Amino acid sequence: MKWQNKGHEFDTYGEKLAETFHERGDVFYIFGAGFLGSEIRAVIEKTGCFGGFIDNDERKQLSGVNGVKVFSLQEYLKMEKKGLVILAVDKSNVPTIAKQLCAAGLKLDKDYYEWDTFMKRVFPILSVYANKQVYVELAQICLTERCTLKCRKCAHACYAVGPESEDMSIEQAKESADSFFAHVDMVKEFVLIGGEPFLYKELGEIITYIGERYRDKMVIFSITTNGTILPDRAVLDLCKKYRVTVRISDYSGTLKRLEEKYTQIKEVLENNGVIYTISEKEAKWMDYGFETVNRGGVEEELISAFDRCKTPCREIRGSHYYYCVMARSVSDNLKMETGKTDYLDLKELTKVDQKILLEFQMGYSEKGYLDMCNHCHGADASNYPILAAEQMKRNVSDEIISNRTSL
Repeated sequence: MKWQNKGHEFDTYGEKLAETFHERGDVFYIFGAGFLGSEIRAVIEKTGCFGGFIDNDERKQLSGVNGVKVFSLQEYLKMEKKGLVILAVDKSNVPTIAKQLCAAGLKLDKDYYEWDTFMKRVFPILSVYANKQVYVELAQICLTERCTLKCRKCAHACYAVGPESEDMSIEQAKESADSFFAHVDMVKEFVLIGGEPFLYKELGEIITYIGERYRDKMVIFSITTNGTILPDRAVLDLCKKYRVTVRISDYSGTLKRLEEKYTQIKEVLENNGVIYTISEKEAKWMDYGFETVNRGGVEEELISAFDRCKTPCREIRGSHYYYCVMARSVSDNLKMETGKTDYLDLKELTKVDQKILLEFQMGYSEKGYLDMCNHCHGADASNYPILAAEQMKRNVSDEIISNRTSL
């Protein structure tokens, strides 16, 4: 979207939303005291505006959930100031619960919101206009473009990067964190990525730097890895200390040899008290078409492609805040020289410019698109499935990997 009224794009909606929120007691209730509700609770609690759960389960109403009161819908309806309700249930249950709320006189997108829409489109606006706090769902620092795998069609084009490539300096990594958190009050997940981040020699130092200064501003602090390298003892200790979640991408469906690696890394993480997740086996990826797509630079088409994409993958690099980490990394790694100015420079913002940062985060910019949109399938990439993690040839030797796996 093109900026038409920079710094004021959401004023009418945001001010009305904030007024409603204040009238209702500055409080949120989450309908659904299950896993999804607990995830959203972790975000809402950081605002100091969490009122409790609503749930139809009478057992939860009696005992509560993790020390939090669980109300019945009838109890909620009797409250003088009812707050806003976030509907956090599985999609299959949404129609039934929505019918229940409708019968109770509650209206969608006024009295209650479905969680996905609320967290991505409503809460960031409400946070700025009601509480003067900037909320970001996901942001990343790409510490290295080097990787232990050489995946065809890698979304970051890391297959084009050799082992001699220079990583982000520790000074720039620290500047990236400082720039981001100087303007952002809360991020749901802050990620250290690559390439393969466990190749980054100063990983322990940057975990400590971010953990000491900014851990309280993050709901989740994580590292995304392909699981081919076992972190050393010092990094493991720091991950435990700063509650870093290690997210392992499972490519064993294509690369059978990685099954043993995943068994090893899970055992090491468990034995050292480190939180981790491992994805379902990734059978298919999407081909974004960076090497082949050319939209011809037609402005209307580029704006349309950008607006439909809505990628959540923000990146902070120094003071440069990129809307799409893939657009930046692919351009750099393939030497495309595309989108060199497609970022918001946080150095140029003051704390008063929260609305500009919000708007950029929500998809506004001077052009209304990224230059890389000209070379990307965007939202249509799902129509171009490819085999996940198909290898071209190794770009990091087994010797390098084996040297990092002893504890």
